Amino acid sequence: MKMICPVCSAFLTAEPKRYFCEKGHSFDCAKSGYVNLLQRQSRRQRGDDAEMAKARQLFLNAGYYQKLLDRICAIAVQEQPMQIMDVGCGEGWYSCAVTSALRSKGTDTKLCGIDISPDILRFAAVRAKQQGIADADWAVASVSHLPAADHCCDCILNLFAPCEPHEFLRILKQDGLLLRVIPLEKHLWELKQAVYDQPYENKPVSDAPEGFALTAFERLTDTITVPAEHLKALFAMTPYAHKTAASDIAKLDQIESLTTTVSFGIMQCRPK
Repeated sequence: MKMICPVCSAFLTAEPKRYFCEKGHSFDCAKSGYVNLLQRQSRRQRGDDAEMAKARQLFLNAGYYQKLLDRICAIAVQEQPMQIMDVGCGEGWYSCAVTSALRSKGTDTKLCGIDISPDILRFAAVRAKQQGIADADWAVASVSHLPAADHCCDCILNLFAPCEPHEFLRILKQDGLLLRVIPLEKHLWELKQAVYDQPYENKPVSDAPEGFALTAFERLTDTITVPAEHLKALFAMTPYAHKTAASDIAKLDQIESLTTTVSFGIMQCRPK
């Protein structure tokens, strides 16, 4: 992946302990293996904290979303992208699996993961090393200012994460793939019923982002049964956790196990 300097947009060169550009801007790597390319004026945007990162890892490692992961990997293997950027990568569960699947089929895929949260990128960098993906780039950066050169990317993964179509069009090759996953109307409906007196459905999204054409749309719906030890982890990794009263979240303490709907929209989009 051709990464660029967030200060001057010159190409970055990667060394084991830093990234630097020809104009002298240098960015140290954290011990865990990520680099912070977020400019100071944006650093008030922290994203998931360490506790939320642990919750995501606990829940995803348990395999509740394995069917979704398998489908994403199958699409990627069919596409065979060489350069993947995971925008809003979280702790790397999806993109590391995709990269491993591609490499197992002989595609020498290079992965770059972007997230606003330094805490969660620590988990991603460690996961990648554990799975033998030591050459992945992990960077703290904003979706509105991606540290990648124009048209350098074959595939963008945008899974349950903010979408910035103009930036995606800038870095994606003309024949590249934007692979999005969004929660559909009834996603986690029974979990919402357990927490809220008046739960609401997610707003439906079926159109491609501006500047893209929707080439395929799949609905993947299933039910999962989540025991108490994973239930709060599931809730903590949703957007609802940021805006729900503690008294409502405490309702989950009374539930030993919950069966809930999971419903995903898988969107394959191409630049127009």
